[in-house]
Amino acid sequence: MGKATQDLRKEHDSILYVLEIVGKMMASDSKKDIEKTEYYKELIYFLKIFADKCHHGKEENYLFEVINPLHKDEGLIKEMLEEHVEGRQYIALMDEALKTKDLDKFNTNAINYSQLLKNHIEKENCVLFPLADKLLEEKTQDELFERFEKYEEKVIGYGIHEKLHAMIHRWAEEFSYESNINSKDNN
Repeated sequence: MGKATQDLRKEHDSILYVLEIVGKMMASDSKKDIEKTEYYKELIYFLKIFADKCHHGKEENYLFEVINPLHKDEGLIKEMLEEHVEGRQYIALMDEALKTKDLDKFNTNAINYSQLLKNHIEKENCVLFPLADKLLEEKTQDELFERFEKYEEKVIGYGIHEKLHAMIHRWAEEFSYESNINSKDNN
């Protein structure tokens, strides 16, 4: 496993963990709707910044370009890109639902988003990343990782990654879900 794909897998672990917490948030009877709405706003922020802008940005701008620069409009890469777009649509629908205070619509779109992302991550972890590990030399993986780091700092800024992981831990505590991700391991 190369350094770049290892970084993306760690981010997948964080995203999957957040999706588990979201399920607990939606099922929680201990919070009033107004309280849940505040958590959901934070969730939208997390999904826009971490899952989409940072993680999907690394894949789209760097990994996909290195794996298959001439054939992005076909096959597995095309499918991954289409799923990124579909995910953005679900995030927009969740955001819209919060603005109109329609928690049922939010929950429906959050469930659809979660299912999409779980399937998407499985394809990347089981098909795309092993392919990348076969195709890319260690030096290329290291260079990609360095580009990921620069991209993350440029696009989301210094310290935001840590702030996002702190949010995950707070959500986990708030919804009685024991945290199993160490923020330092995900930086």
